Amino acid sequence: MLASAIYLGIWVGGLSVYYHFLEVDPQRQMVVAYLLGAGDSGFPHMEWLTLTEKRHLLDVRRLFATIEQYCYWVLAGSVVLLIGQRRAVGQVLRASGYLGITSVLLLLLLLMSGFLPLFVFLHTLLFPVGTWVFPADSSLIQLFPLDYFFRFALWYVGSLTLFFGGLVIKLNGSMGFGKR
Repeated sequence: MLASAIYLGIWVGGLSVYYHFLEVDPQRQMVVAYLLGAGDSGFPHMEWLTLTEKRHLLDVRRLFATIEQYCYWVLAGSVVLLIGQRRAVGQVLRASGYLGITSVLLLLLLLMSGFLPLFVFLHTLLFPVGTWVFPADSSLIQLFPLDYFFRFALWYVGSLTLFFGGLVIKLNGSMGFGKR
């Protein structure tokens, strides 16, 4: 459960970091700000988008909001469980670190086997059929080409690796492993 909270927390935090520090295109900034909750909760007011593109962005915005709420609930549940099991905190953190590293390695294998199949699978799983495929000249495709999502996936996997790897190293170091 804690590993899930960490995954979700890095996703939620990562979207904001990615937006604030790595985004330079003004139209893309506007879209990402909308996805992260800026403006009203209805269709985005971006005249360059088609109705289908706006519907997809609304679906993505709702998904991001759900992920963020789920993150807070899972984190709260993890904290409550850890408080109830104070003696086992080290074991839980260590197990979460190893589970996180293992799942990151599996995710990395999936990415290495081909990003496009993973991208299509996730979109098929998360969005209604026919609502997320756009022509090559679509504004959304121009603003968010497949390479954009691939770069974010690499950033996300790298962040997860640093976090879980650091957790495992810290916990093993604090438990006396590797010390002479």
